[in-house]
Amino acid sequence: MRAIAGLGNPEARYARTRHNAGWMLLDLMAERGKLLERREREWVQLEKRKLGPDAIWLIRSKTYMNNSGLGLQQACRSLQLQPGELVVAYDDVDLSLGQLRLRQSGGAGGHRGLESVIESLGTPRIPRLRLGIRGESPWRDTADYVLSEFQQDEVDLLAAMLQRAADAVRMIVHRGLGAAMNTYNQKSKPKNGSEASATTPDKEQRE
Repeated sequence: MRAIAGLGNPEARYARTRHNAGWMLLDLMAERGKLLERREREWVQLEKRKLGPDAIWLIRSKTYMNNSGLGLQQACRSLQLQPGELVVAYDDVDLSLGQLRLRQSGGAGGHRGLESVIESLGTPRIPRLRLGIRGESPWRDTADYVLSEFQQDEVDLLAAMLQRAADAVRMIVHRGLGAAMNTYNQKSKPKNGSEASATTPDKEQRE
């Protein structure tokens, strides 16, 4: 595994929204690692960071979420990456806040950013790390919900999830995706010990 791509929206107004969990993970990994190289392309920013004994590319598409595939396609050309050599990290409203899910491949599951990535790279065989963002409060419109910021009482759980996600990426690099799946695909419960519930009328997500 040579790279991790975090999905999200540019602009400061989106920085702390649920839809930008993938970018938050990249921010944390950038803090953990020493910058070795940076490349700026039309649609993507690439950073090579030293994380312990390993180096990994952090991929951040400059396009909005729904066109994330354009940036990842450009990254793969620039770095001569195959789709199977990167992990795509993104928010998932179907998982409770704090849960992680690693998969080798699969469909987009209604996530338009991942849908764009699959279409642009021409294959669903792209390892992915799903970051749970569903809080306990119900909502009416999923598109508005994913563009909302995390509530104050969710911040600690979010931080813990991102730390675990960063550790999961390190394990993928060291020991492979299978080992990381066995370790991190465990159900994580909210602070009150019960699974979060929410009204989810659809899986549609937008910019």
